[in-house]
Amino acid sequence: MLLKLFFDVIRQGDFYLKNWPKQKTLNCLFVDSKVVYYTRLAIKVIPLFVILIMCLNVLLPGLLNWPATATLVLFLMGLPVQGLYWLGKRSSAFLPNQLLPWYIAIEKKLNQGVTQDGVMAKRPRYVDLALLLKHAFKRGGDNFLQNNELI
Repeated sequence: MLLKLFFDVIRQGDFYLKNWPKQKTLNCLFVDSKVVYYTRLAIKVIPLFVILIMCLNVLLPGLLNWPATATLVLFLMGLPVQGLYWLGKRSSAFLPNQLLPWYIAIEKKLNQGVTQDGVMAKRPRYVDLALLLKHAFKRGGDNFLQNNELI
């Protein structure tokens, strides 16, 4: 049961990772952009390091012993998992009160002033913000926030 909850959080983190917009504008506003960037980088690079460490251990057995190699490999494999776990927890967190007006303003701009009552009925989470920003940048271009004076 506990393991299922852990993997659900990892899946949520992966969904959040894939849906967080890759915009330089957001880097200074949200720590999520940096975590997404470094998690993506770790997912790409860590397997190469693991293979390199394993090959070095086979080719130069005196360099590291097997328990040290296994510990290092497990540590490296845990780095992207930590990023996905953090993103999964963050995606399910409610937006703070300071971000709600900004969220509503972006939604109004996208819907041309017609706001949906669902925003206040169901309090938005960070994953909702990611999906809204992704849609906004897709629809309004890379400078959507600047063009609409939202930052």
